[in-house]
Amino acid sequence: MKPSSREVLFATTVLALASGLPMGVLSELLPVYLRDAGASLAVVGALTGLLTPYTFKALWAPLVERVGSLRLWAMLTLAGVGAVVAVGGAWGPWLLPAFTFAAVLSATQDVAVDGWVVGMVPPEHQGRASGLRVAGYRGAMALSGGGAVWLAGRTSWPVAFAAVALLALVLVLTMPALPAPQPPSRSGGAAWWGELLRWLTERGALTALAFALLYKLGDAAMAPMVKPFWLDHGLSLEDVGLYSVLVGSLLTAGGALLGGEIFSRVGQVRGVLLLGGFQMVSNLGYAWVALAPFRGGILAAGVFESLCQGLGTAPLFAVMMAACGRSQPTVRYAILTAAAALSRVLAGLVSGVATESWGYAAWFAFTALLALPALLLAPLLAAPRAER
Repeated sequence: MKPSSREVLFATTVLALASGLPMGVLSELLPVYLRDAGASLAVVGALTGLLTPYTFKALWAPLVERVGSLRLWAMLTLAGVGAVVAVGGAWGPWLLPAFTFAAVLSATQDVAVDGWVVGMVPPEHQGRASGLRVAGYRGAMALSGGGAVWLAGRTSWPVAFAAVALLALVLVLTMPALPAPQPPSRSGGAAWWGELLRWLTERGALTALAFALLYKLGDAAMAPMVKPFWLDHGLSLEDVGLYSVLVGSLLTAGGALLGGEIFSRVGQVRGVLLLGGFQMVSNLGYAWVALAPFRGGILAAGVFESLCQGLGTAPLFAVMMAACGRSQPTVRYAILTAAAALSRVLAGLVSGVATESWGYAAWFAFTALLALPALLLAPLLAAPRAER
């Protein structure tokens, strides 16, 4: 029986939670843990190298699409991430290799989840589903990132890591009750690769790839330095966990829901320009506060940036879903999200060194400029089609 729209959107939200949990650990929890242990800004910025598997996940996406089921891939990989996180800081000198492995598992889970969702959501619900995906993703990041940091401040780091691992287990046990993902195409090897190559040479696909690469560049360049900025200007671990990550993630989730609704009403081009514009301006808020940092200003900049990040993220998911069409959704979406991850890794790798050289204010202002190229691509984006 075909699932109802309500069932599809609920499943989209749960799967987004599953995808967001590992990212909260890698991009929110681990940097704060290491900074609290005395790591330098350069080391914290270099942690974005852990996200490299997200850039290359398209290489093994055909395996995920064509071997086994997407549900099984999603369950096993999230269970593996939970096992790594459960050990937490006790990995000692093996911490970075262990969490690199967790990043590989997480990237593989993303491939399965993305194929599951893109193949399940009908075109008329792509805008709202995009908002729910961001909201669920950020909600999980709020719990595994900010919530865990706050818990560490109130208890200890081992307790925080254990709580995140338990949440991963709960999500794994929820997956069997969700609507079954659409079976992937089982066409012959040559025909399958030929269809993929044909899609990659289409103007719409190339534009979507460029958009995915550039759209979050400004955010990706600023994000690794936000929490060090808070810590370096007198805010506590509890402040970072509660306000910057937990409350910030909830605001981003709310902004994503609003952004998804706005996008579905105003259309693709106007939605990208309007919501992407808010995303860009929010970086300037941090740049202004960094000129003369004070607690109230930092909190205000964090609130505004978190909300605008949610508003601006919904268009990215909607554009990528529309560009995939309904054929080979797992691999096509993996290629697009890998392009988006590439900008996050490259920008993050230089963020710490650049901030140490330029200062927080100059770097934050520069990240706003990095958001402009993607907005210029908006008029070139192809209109969504139900089949491609």
